[in-house]
Amino acid sequence: MAKQWSISALFCLLLAGLSSLLNFHERLALPQLASLWIGYLYVMLIHLAPAIIYLLLFKITPRFRDRILLSFLPTAGWWFSELLMRLRWHTLAEAVWLVVSPFFFFQLALILAALGIVHVLVLVLNKQKPRFLSGLAYATLVLATALSAPASIEPFLIGYQSTFQSNLLPRPQDLPGRLNMTNTDSQSQNPPNIVFILSDDHRHDFTGYMGHPFIETPNIDELASEGIIFDRAYVSTSLCSPSRATYLTGVSPYKHGVWNNFTPWSEENRTFFEYLKAVGYSTAFIGKWHMPGNTLPNIAGLDHFISFTNIGGQGTYEWNPMIVNGTETPSRTRYIATELTDYAIEWLEQQTSPFVLYLSHKSVHANFQPDTPDIGIYKRQQVNLPEGAHVWSAHTKNQYVHLNNAPLDESIRRYGEAIHSLDREIGRLLVSLRSMNLADNTIVIYTSDNGYQWGEHELIDKRWAYETSIRVPFVVRLPENRYGATINSSLVANLDVAPTLLDAAGVRVPGYMEGGSLLRLLSDEKKNWRETFFYSYFFEPPYPTPTSFALITERYKLIETNWRGYELYDLWNDPEEKNNLANDTAFTQTHHKLVKLLTVEKERSSISSH
Repeated sequence: MAKQWSISALFCLLLAGLSSLLNFHERLALPQLASLWIGYLYVMLIHLAPAIIYLLLFKITPRFRDRILLSFLPTAGWWFSELLMRLRWHTLAEAVWLVVSPFFFFQLALILAALGIVHVLVLVLNKQKPRFLSGLAYATLVLATALSAPASIEPFLIGYQSTFQSNLLPRPQDLPGRLNMTNTDSQSQNPPNIVFILSDDHRHDFTGYMGHPFIETPNIDELASEGIIFDRAYVSTSLCSPSRATYLTGVSPYKHGVWNNFTPWSEENRTFFEYLKAVGYSTAFIGKWHMPGNTLPNIAGLDHFISFTNIGGQGTYEWNPMIVNGTETPSRTRYIATELTDYAIEWLEQQTSPFVLYLSHKSVHANFQPDTPDIGIYKRQQVNLPEGAHVWSAHTKNQYVHLNNAPLDESIRRYGEAIHSLDREIGRLLVSLRSMNLADNTIVIYTSDNGYQWGEHELIDKRWAYETSIRVPFVVRLPENRYGATINSSLVANLDVAPTLLDAAGVRVPGYMEGGSLLRLLSDEKKNWRETFFYSYFFEPPYPTPTSFALITERYKLIETNWRGYELYDLWNDPEEKNNLANDTAFTQTHHKLVKLLTVEKERSSISSH
């Protein structure tokens, strides 16, 4: 058996070596292309190693059972090494869930399929007909398992995630009861119309008005020139579903219960639509819903609901069919941002009473697809990559990304081109408001659900507490351009949108909402406004970003993660967050103070450290 064990051990060493090279390639300063090929080879061997070993063992190991056992040893070793690696950044519970996840079973199905195919081929080549049928049946069964695995991942993941998180996360606070009409006494004699425009993954500094070197956003810039730029706008969780739920409800995940992209929306949640409908507003939601569930929710107070057919998903950039008030409708226009804008303008043309339009775009989410006229408009632009960005790969620092394996600078250009396409559609909507004589009495808000990291801190995607991830563009144009062309640097958040819209309509803001009205902020000149902002992100399989918390003040930010411990940044003097001051003795007092404040926030939200 020595020869058999040697073959398995050799493959174990090969996989371990490639794993180390992949996980620490940044220290070797390998070129980007080399890093990608290492990743491809690594993943390929993980799935093919058992089949290759089985083939090598066929002649020297007569028993089928022994072949299978020895074939799986390298893969079992790889799974164990993955578990150990995750423990560098995660708790044991998180690490186990990362390794033994639905994707684990998908991998297992693929490995078994490869083994089955090799087994059948070897039997055929060796003319072992008596065992051919059994081998064929085995291969067919395994292939069917592999092919069915992708379809079964999502419901399994949602169900398992809910069970897992019930032990890891605090339960949401009791949701408020249904609408009490005494809370909706309108005091506004001429209530304004409301247009809320939400994009996806648009970071705060990738706009013309923020001085980006080549990305042009003339229509968002025009909106900013006529309104208020809130240049320190944050999201309570830098992830699609939790952030969107907060925009709608005015409460954090601890109350609305949408912790991540796999925890479902509760129809017990109350949105600003319900309050505004009660005081006479026409209400519409058009665009990306993007919260888990098998059906679109029944949102109280919503007159008009258009969203994507793939419920809870991303939709597509081109030829995306829609669900229009419960009826599936074929796509009418090729590009999704154009189609959503068309629907929005058509609805606006039908309105005679005060209205609130919630327009939620797919743009500029990966895969960052611009409209046809904008493809390549930035191809000659120089992209200055952040320090350390060269280490990125399709699996950078344990952060999954979806960049179609394109070079980082090319992906950034496409991201900018998609922003430019979105800006054009925003311009079309603003022109329509003016042509319908609605602009002078309409509040227009533009913002995003989270930012996006493009190599900063050697990271791609969102989910981290750094400025590039949690800060979003936030522009508000008030009727008659009140407070126009101003910059406000107060700490504002997605928590503040729902209270702002209710306040604008003359509706008393309910006490359970955690945000504040931006109108009051403007009129009171920061009186009694928040001095700190609390951020949280909870571990979300299969994305191995660790659970993290952050406390932000006017000057400082404290981040707590299992991965890096505490990080302290002076945002005034270090806006790019390059210099961690957590262990700097000159900032010991500041560090301790912020740790205490962060602990208070976690306790207030019933979160215990883990």
